[in-house]
Amino acid sequence: MERKEELCDEAYGLGIRVRQGMIPVPGMDAAYLNTKRGEAIVLRRGGTRAEQTCWLAEELGHHYTGSDLRLHYDSVEDWRAEARARKWAHDRLLSPDAIRTVARNVSDIYELASVLDVTVPFLREAIDQFMSRGLWSSEPLAEGIDF
Repeated sequence: MERKEELCDEAYGLGIRVRQGMIPVPGMDAAYLNTKRGEAIVLRRGGTRAEQTCWLAEELGHHYTGSDLRLHYDSVEDWRAEARARKWAHDRLLSPDAIRTVARNVSDIYELASVLDVTVPFLREAIDQFMSRGLWSSEPLAEGIDF
């Protein structure tokens, strides 16, 4: 089962509808909506499988970290909520051990991200976040893989 399907199954198990459609704010790729009618995650049409996987994980992160409807980032708390959801997504999709294991068998960061089914920017952000938490050292992963 692909990671996006796993995340969709997880969302459905929580009673969260997942669909593709128009996002109410230009430039947004996905939105988590917790309204009187129930919870939903809307993913922008298009994007690669890896992009949609990352978007879905982050929006599920909003559910788990208690962030409701935030379509604009007008306050520090809005940005904190976004960071909490993003951290949750990094932890859900990646681990330092998984990254290092896959890195032994690939030749560059693009292949590494592809095998892990995430985007390169998401992978880099996750490693930065792992470093900030003391879970990652700055040693090179493997020859040819540079962050």
